[in-house]
Amino acid sequence: MNPRILIGCVMLFTVKSIAQPLRLSEAEHLALSQDPAAEMYLNQQQQYAAQALAKSQLPDPMVKLGLGNLPTDSFTLDQDPMTQVSIGVAQQFSRGDTLQLNAQRFEQQGEQSELLAINRQLELKRALRNTWFDINFAHQAQQLIQQNQSLFKQNVDYVRSQFELGYKQSQDLIKAELQLNKFDEQIAAFAQQEQALRGRLAAWLGEQAFEPLSSDLPSWQDSEAYALETQYQHYSLLSQHPKVLAAQKNIDVADKQIAIANEAYKPAFKLELAYGHRRAEEMDGSRRSDLLSGFVTMDVPLFTDKRQDQSLIAAQRGKGMKRAEKELLMNNMNGQLNGAIARYSNTHARLQRYQNTLLQQAKQNTAAVLQGYQSNSNDFARVIEAYMDELALTLEYQQLISIKYKALADLRYYQAK
Repeated sequence: MNPRILIGCVMLFTVKSIAQPLRLSEAEHLALSQDPAAEMYLNQQQQYAAQALAKSQLPDPMVKLGLGNLPTDSFTLDQDPMTQVSIGVAQQFSRGDTLQLNAQRFEQQGEQSELLAINRQLELKRALRNTWFDINFAHQAQQLIQQNQSLFKQNVDYVRSQFELGYKQSQDLIKAELQLNKFDEQIAAFAQQEQALRGRLAAWLGEQAFEPLSSDLPSWQDSEAYALETQYQHYSLLSQHPKVLAAQKNIDVADKQIAIANEAYKPAFKLELAYGHRRAEEMDGSRRSDLLSGFVTMDVPLFTDKRQDQSLIAAQRGKGMKRAEKELLMNNMNGQLNGAIARYSNTHARLQRYQNTLLQQAKQNTAAVLQGYQSNSNDFARVIEAYMDELALTLEYQQLISIKYKALADLRYYQAK
């Protein structure tokens, strides 16, 4: 084998072996940097900025060329003194402050798009965190089962040795080996669950989703402190959430639409300027003077009941709808936040119960049953039951930790963190 290739393989193995597992904060940064929605919202903001500039400009001026008062008997330009070749320019002016209001409306939509981009980042982090904690539980479960399998294997070896000496029945050995195989099935089930979750994580992290992940849990003391506060109205907190602020931008845009509808009651103007060149001559042979014309055209909105009034009503109703949407959003988010706090509080209390009572009692029970079996006062079925009860409680404890941090992840979304 080529020595260079051998050295390269050794270096690659060394790099992989010393590489640190991916931490949650690093995964969040990686997912946000690779999120295609970021480009989508950036393009949307640039689109609104361009529209704001375009909608704030006057219409393009109009140029007209014409031939007026041409005699039909000769079609000559110098026969009749009224015949003229004219060139003119016209400029249309919008009603009141319509152009400025249109520009402000698109600017507000651009600001709303920026807020929605921030909300997208928060939603992505919440989804990634929830998946991360599910993966962590599935991985921890496999390790716990493997540890219990190793401990239980010692009992199987003891039963086998006792059976060979004639002290234990074959039925105990069969039960022991069956339970040992069940451990393998449990490990395989959690491994399958972990791989499926990693596949979901790959939507954000790519291939790195299948690399070792750190089992360190984040320190979210600010969220835990907020969850322990006894309150049910979170509108002050939620009012600063990007999703709620984006809903407020909808109301602001509706306000601008009302202002634009009010501008429709003002007249629109058009300014025209024309220059006419005459070819005909005076009686004495001198050149006739050219003509300069100017016009101001104004429309007068006198009959407003079928157009301006209805547009204003529609704009006002639109604002009412957006205001109601914001209120519904805040009510729903307040309820969801209360649900996340309740999940955290209840789970936190259950974890204390597991730590202080249930896990200790389960270990004591397993030790007592095993001692009883070794002294022939218990059958092996009770040993298996004790081991499985302890394992089930330990797995439930780890799952509660996952549920607790998932509740905190939801809470942090509403805290915009």
